[in-house]
Amino acid sequence: MNEKNFLKLLQSVDAFFPIGAFTLSNGLEDYVLRERIGTAEELSQYLKGFLQIFPYNDLGLLSLAYRHAKDRVFLLRLDQLAGAMKSAKEVRIGSCRMCSRYVKAREAMGDCTGGLLWYKEQIKQKEALGFMPIALGIYGAELAFPAEELLTMYGYSMLSAIVNNAVKLVPLSQLEGQRVLFEHLEMLDTAAKRAEETELSDIGISGTAYEIHCMNHEHLYSRQYMS
Repeated sequence: MNEKNFLKLLQSVDAFFPIGAFTLSNGLEDYVLRERIGTAEELSQYLKGFLQIFPYNDLGLLSLAYRHAKDRVFLLRLDQLAGAMKSAKEVRIGSCRMCSRYVKAREAMGDCTGGLLWYKEQIKQKEALGFMPIALGIYGAELAFPAEELLTMYGYSMLSAIVNNAVKLVPLSQLEGQRVLFEHLEMLDTAAKRAEETELSDIGISGTAYEIHCMNHEHLYSRQYMS
């Protein structure tokens, strides 16, 4: 593994990277407000459900973009499918905003080239909506970074963000949050392996409750997160 490329991708999934990921709860806020998540055990159940659909959602999008990074017709089709499967408006718009900020940040660092630059131009020309996992998959392929490691890194960043948001929303102690996160690392590894085998026809398998809570968030009277 190229250490320089490892650090570039580690930076890409870091919460400090300025793409606004920390402002999104992906429906978690509504779960908490409706008292469906109020303990570490209930958060654990949420994560189990999330990881079951993750290989057919954003983790699957990343995997497919990585495997087909040089097939630009396929990437445009994948982008359209991503827009269609994200039925919750806030989740769809949130991913698009993250993608836009991501490619702009990489461009500012002089690191937006090849397939990622092409994807940026497609977004600018409105040929593509632009989604964060697709952009990251293209970038990871450009760096020839191992697929399973890329999927695991991205998956960990998503789980860590969910737990961090839950710790603040419920609230839970940091220790409880870390324990729940640790207990799901093996399941994350399984999800990454499944995502490597995900096909285009698998994309869109989702949890109904997750989708509904994401939609409910749009109508909350007050909220801490953008989605």
